Amino acid sequence: MTGNPQNICTIVAKNYTSFARTLCESFLSVHPAGRCHVLFIDRTEGYIDASKENFNVYHLDEIGIPGVKELCFKYNVTELSTAVKPFFLRFLLSKPDIREIIYLDPDILVLDPLGQLFTLLGTRDIVLTPHLDMDYPEDGKFPDDSHIMKSGVFNLGFIGIRRSGNVERFLDWWAGKMRDKCVIDHGKGYFVDQRFIDLAFPMFENIHVERDTGYNVAYWNLHSRTVHCREHHWLCNGKPLYFFHFSNYKPEAPSLLSAFQNRIRLDEQPDLKKLFSMYTERLRHHGYEKSHAWPYTHGKYTNERTITDEDRRVYRSFGKRLVPGDPFDRRRYPLRLKFAMSIASFLGSWRQWARNRAIRNDGLIRRIARAVYGNFPTIDA
Repeated sequence: MTGNPQNICTIVAKNYTSFARTLCESFLSVHPAGRCHVLFIDRTEGYIDASKENFNVYHLDEIGIPGVKELCFKYNVTELSTAVKPFFLRFLLSKPDIREIIYLDPDILVLDPLGQLFTLLGTRDIVLTPHLDMDYPEDGKFPDDSHIMKSGVFNLGFIGIRRSGNVERFLDWWAGKMRDKCVIDHGKGYFVDQRFIDLAFPMFENIHVERDTGYNVAYWNLHSRTVHCREHHWLCNGKPLYFFHFSNYKPEAPSLLSAFQNRIRLDEQPDLKKLFSMYTERLRHHGYEKSHAWPYTHGKYTNERTITDEDRRVYRSFGKRLVPGDPFDRRRYPLRLKFAMSIASFLGSWRQWARNRAIRNDGLIRRIARAVYGNFPTIDA
């Protein structure tokens, strides 16, 4: 049997503080004796008072990541947030009072006790949830099976693990992959941290796949799941809805479930719309309007110039061999590296334009962009 208190963790940049507060509040409302642990990937001085939060606060320099400054430069905020996951989980399991822990993405709302998952972790080393329990209809809408093939079988917005030799080996292996491969590169088969877990399934023992449709409900599986509210209790397919994953939801666009799907309209599902409205209210109660504008520490060079995704890609490719020391100090960059970043930035701007048009249009531009870059979009990390 698992012991108390029960522990969850998540990872955020400080502009996602309201999401972390909302997640932890929802978990503590059904697990009053539980504990929440939040890793901030950027500096919080002057923004966060840890003594006033409903979670324990950690920073990257506390959890034992070698070469952490290089990691902060070569990955963007999404990549970095996922790359440090196995390091944070390993750090938390090293604490003597934590024998098992559940990771949840910050944009998740817990709606029913997770005791069944903690009970599973009494005997299972790793617990995962798949993206799908039912295939998509062949109707030309997205997401479809191609998005899942690119994103991976499992959604890593949730993972439960317990302390064991098997998990220690798993986390060491996963952390090793995250050093250089936590990127979106479909040609090489990479999608941040997720697709590696497809490989982990046959390589490591005692992994449980939780198929209850009340866990990790999100836009990519709503084609097979119906959300209802009955007497203030949330249900999915007539059974408890344990947690909903609001992936890619933007409170400033409350009528849009996700820009990464066109299957479900909130206006056509009143209970689902009610859930999204409730979530938006909680985010705002926890300071969304203020915290969402907080700057990302690793978004600029020391000279205050913005670091682009193209800068990070070029640096990953060969720049780190040319810039010993602090990669955030652009003054140390040789001219050929700056030139390469400029060319990459120009090409990246065109790619982003094509991607945006591919998502928003169903006509000629979408077909051209699909032919050049493949089907858009991928399941959100």
